[in-house]
Amino acid sequence: MNKIIALLCCCFAVFQLSAQPKGYSSVKNVNTFQQSLAQANSAKQTIQSDFTQVKHLSLLADKIKSKGKFYFKKEDKVRIEYTDPYYYLLVMNGGQIMVKDEQKSSKVNTRNSKTMQSVNRIMIDCMRGTVFQNPDFKVSAYENANGYLLSLVPSNDAMKKMFKQIDVYMDKKNFDVSRLTMTETGGDYTDMDFTNTQHNVALNETLFKIK
Repeated sequence: MNKIIALLCCCFAVFQLSAQPKGYSSVKNVNTFQQSLAQANSAKQTIQSDFTQVKHLSLLADKIKSKGKFYFKKEDKVRIEYTDPYYYLLVMNGGQIMVKDEQKSSKVNTRNSKTMQSVNRIMIDCMRGTVFQNPDFKVSAYENANGYLLSLVPSNDAMKKMFKQIDVYMDKKNFDVSRLTMTETGGDYTDMDFTNTQHNVALNETLFKIK
C-alpha cells in the first residue's frame, strides 16, 4: 500500500506557496466563486487530456519527466496512463485503485484505509470541482487576470504526514484544471500540466476497469 501511496504522490502536482501567492489576489466572493465552479463542472460528464509531469527531487540534479493521457468520468472514475518514458497506469474506480506497470499490477480497496480514501478523493474533487467540500483540507482561493488558484493545506494528521500543500490551477474561462501541483512534507514536488483538454467525449468503460 505504501508503494501505491508513493506513486499517487508522483501522479499529482505541487509547489510551496506563501500565504498569498505572487501574482494572485484573494477571491473576494468565495461563495459566488464556488457556485460558478459547481455550475461549470456539472456540465462536464467526461474529461480527456494530455499531460506532462515533472518531478523535482532534492537528491537528484536532473528532473524526472514523463507524459501520458488523463481520463475522468463522473462520478468517481479516473485513469492516468503514463506512456513515456515508461508505461505506468493508475485507475481509480469507486472504492478501488489499481496501479500497473509493465511487469505487474496492484489493487487496493480504499474502504480499508482512511489515508487511501483521502488520496483518492483529492483527485476526484479536483476534477468535479468539489474541493471546498473536502474535510481533509483547508482551501484558499486566489485569482489573477487569466485563472484561479486553489491552495489546499492538509487539516488532518494523516494528510499532514504526506503533503505540505496541494495547488490546483484553473483556467478562468471554463474552470478547466490546467495544472496540479503537490508539495510533499520533505520538500520534493511535482508539476502536472494538462493540455488538449476535451469535455464530454465518449469514454469506454473498459478504460476504468479494475482487473
